[in-house]
Amino acid sequence: MHREDFQSLDPKFAQSLVDIVASELKKNVNITDDRGVILASFSKERVGQVHEAAAQRLTSGNIQEFSVSAEDEIRMRGVRRGVNVPIIFADRCVGVIGVTGDPETAAPYARLAARFVEAALESNANREKLMIALKEKRELQTIFVNKIISIQEEERKKISRELHDETSQSLTSIIVGLRVLAEVVTSKAEREQIMQMRDLVARTLDAVHHLAVELRPLLLDDLGLIVAAQKYVDHYCQQYPIAVDIDFVNLSREQRFLPEIEITMYRILQEALTNIAKHAQASHVQVKLRRQRQRLCLTVSDNGIGFNPDFTSKSGTRLGIFGMKERVELFDGIFAIKSLPGAGTEVAAEIPLANKKNKKRIW
Repeated sequence: MHREDFQSLDPKFAQSLVDIVASELKKNVNITDDRGVILASFSKERVGQVHEAAAQRLTSGNIQEFSVSAEDEIRMRGVRRGVNVPIIFADRCVGVIGVTGDPETAAPYARLAARFVEAALESNANREKLMIALKEKRELQTIFVNKIISIQEEERKKISRELHDETSQSLTSIIVGLRVLAEVVTSKAEREQIMQMRDLVARTLDAVHHLAVELRPLLLDDLGLIVAAQKYVDHYCQQYPIAVDIDFVNLSREQRFLPEIEITMYRILQEALTNIAKHAQASHVQVKLRRQRQRLCLTVSDNGIGFNPDFTSKSGTRLGIFGMKERVELFDGIFAIKSLPGAGTEVAAEIPLANKKNKKRIW
């Protein structure tokens, strides 16, 4: 119910107000719309009838309190003896509320009832306004987060390709040059120095290659999520003393998804495995990536020391978890963490594949 777009009283809302007012006042109460049709009444059989006295007042523009006498009750349709007070909301009359009984004694009750209805309408409109503002804020936040991730991924992709295409090639050329130089020199000491330099450059090349993969694996763009995930797990097992089993269900190596979905799932896998290596003290990890109907689901579970998810969320630590959650929620997906101290951890993410939002995403 928007103040500026207000058309008429909602019948259900009006009936709930009538029930409340009638119960409090112990009186028969009714509410009409702005044309004099009874929207709500303590006597339910009156709903839908035209309150002739209210209709005459409302159509004439004479918007003010009026009473109905015993003679009016006999002479007019749909009226009962009592007092009727206009309901003013957003600077216009949206209807009339009537309290039956002797006009002199009913008048204070009718005025009180009108003020109550007006206050309820005001409260309802303010609540609706706050809900709209909150929705707009969330939409803006989603756009903002989406844009940040878009910029981050583009920068990662750019730097990764520069490291792969330029820095790696330059380092490779240096290694080749040092090998040639080592074969030319005659001094054994100089040759050993050159070979040490070559080994250092080779280690630097490996580090650059690892950094490029961490930033944005070329396999992800070229061959897709399945191949990139398997390659990442293989490299992870070489780097850390942790056994990782990865299982693909209802998926093939050639299967592709929207680029933004693939990079989101890859980042969650990457973040989850990184957290395990840093914090979990685990010896075994189970990764499952599956397509289930129109959803892509990822679970990463370990046999590590676990933690208290409630504590980390309340204390504001582990921003990586917050980042994973935000990425999934951008797709109207589901993100969850199950963990207990001493009982391991499971990270689960589900993203719907058929979603209008996914088709509009820019990154």
